[in-house]
Amino acid sequence: MKRLLASCFLIGAICFAAWTANRTIAIAAADAGDAAALQADSDLQQALRKKDAKAVGARLDKEFTWTDEAGQTRKSAQLLKESAAGRPDGNTEYMDLKARDYGQLAIVTGVGKRTAGGDTFFARIWVKRPGGWLLLTHQDTAIIAKNSSSQPAPAAGNGAAAASDCENPCRSVPYTAKTVEQREVLKAYQAVETAVTSHDAKTWAYHVADEFVGIGRQYTGTPDTKAGRVGQIGIVANRVILPKMLWGEAFVFGDAAILIADHKPESEPAYRVIRVWVNRDGRWQLFHRQETTIQGPSPAHDKQN
Repeated sequence: MKRLLASCFLIGAICFAAWTANRTIAIAAADAGDAAALQADSDLQQALRKKDAKAVGARLDKEFTWTDEAGQTRKSAQLLKESAAGRPDGNTEYMDLKARDYGQLAIVTGVGKRTAGGDTFFARIWVKRPGGWLLLTHQDTAIIAKNSSSQPAPAAGNGAAAASDCENPCRSVPYTAKTVEQREVLKAYQAVETAVTSHDAKTWAYHVADEFVGIGRQYTGTPDTKAGRVGQIGIVANRVILPKMLWGEAFVFGDAAILIADHKPESEPAYRVIRVWVNRDGRWQLFHRQETTIQGPSPAHDKQN
């Protein structure tokens, strides 16, 4: 499995320069997968700048979704309509680009700089189809001031008592896997969640990749890391009750997968979360988790569950 290459930082800088100049470039890189995904990403940004809905549509997967920092999710038809009128993400410049290629799935992350409004952390998940790289999902999370109150990922729980409260999502979720691979991803996800409630740092770490990055709903610019979360989970403190999953769907692409879901904490707004996985060393491992609070009404599929 391919790992992040140092050359991606240079590629990202080249891509950003190309976007701001609004011209086509040829990307050179040691890793062809990274270069191809980043070229597709650059092509999409140029199409958005040109209000070229046809070119934008050619880069979108049939399962495409775009979630902005307010948690509002667009599908292809709405994005294409907005693309014809202007950029759906406003005057945003994407910076600090990083890319990882996992074979049939690639992730491009960075910071969205806005001329008006706050900055965001973004992740774009690209998938390799017969016709080339297509954008499966884009998700923004607002970057809040560092002196604002933070909302860290759940800390450790109170052993079996916490796990016994975790019917959803630890043992059941409102999603039925359609393939063996989807079931294995779901099983790994539930193992991660159960480990959090049981303050079982060893099991949590077993199902999490070394390059793990976690972006919470109240993101101040410093992501969770594997080592940091292991330290948090291993502390026996208060019992944790995880937010219930309202809706979820898994997509598997060879040795990579993504689980997209909405969760609802008690007395708090629902939030959209993407969890991206790699099948490595004989097991599915989580390498990217990103949350965005849903401002306003929850999506219709949430209300049905």
